[in-house]
Amino acid sequence: MDVDQSGFRLARNYTFQQRVELKVLDKKGAVKKHLINTYDVIILYDQPYSRRIQKNDKPLTGEEEGREQEKLDRFVAERQNESASEHQKRLAKQEKERQEERAFVRDIENAYDFQIVAEEQVDGHDAYVVDATPRADFHPTQPHADILSKLRGKIWISKNDYGCIKLQAETLDTISWGLFVLRIHKGTEFRLEQTRVNDEIWLPRRMSFNASARIGLFANDAFDWQSTFSDYKKFTSDTRILPGAAAINPQANPPQ
Repeated sequence: MDVDQSGFRLARNYTFQQRVELKVLDKKGAVKKHLINTYDVIILYDQPYSRRIQKNDKPLTGEEEGREQEKLDRFVAERQNESASEHQKRLAKQEKERQEERAFVRDIENAYDFQIVAEEQVDGHDAYVVDATPRADFHPTQPHADILSKLRGKIWISKNDYGCIKLQAETLDTISWGLFVLRIHKGTEFRLEQTRVNDEIWLPRRMSFNASARIGLFANDAFDWQSTFSDYKKFTSDTRILPGAAAINPQANPPQ
């Protein structure tokens, strides 16, 4: 949790590109829908802002680019017109959400028996391999923490700094949110791979989600979702906004 907290503060200083790919599969496993979007993620007014820059690995059309610029202009206008009290309320809301996330992490600590089962090297980093097995006596304290008893996982933890290098999780039973909102079926797999950036922080390199799910009242679909992260850059000065232009940072440096 200490590593997680320090990493959260450092991560807010990094920009990156994110490529999100979704494949929806029919009952025979054939792809019936395939979407790819790539985003530039920058820090504007104390929070990440995602701007789509490609669709299906091709540049946006003029119309699509225009819509992205309109969204950015609206966002900037809202922040520039934000009063001091509104600014403080927004920051307070962000901090509250972060504290709720940390409370959820504390539930994770109590939800599992953790056991070191091996030691391995991952991408040149020595790691402990830790199995996380649900505990029968776990009592959740946070909203949605009851799903933890339906998950088991394996975590690769850096022996050097205790950062998470890799994580795998699998659902042991159907997980539901709401009556008709979302149902994720047993056997769903989630994977996270991280990379060491600037020798100071672990940041996501790839996330994947392989599932059969029902969303809303729609029929069950199987899908593969994956997100890849690249081009991490650290800000060395405050981001600034130029009239009629996108946000820029004249001193954004690539990772060492």
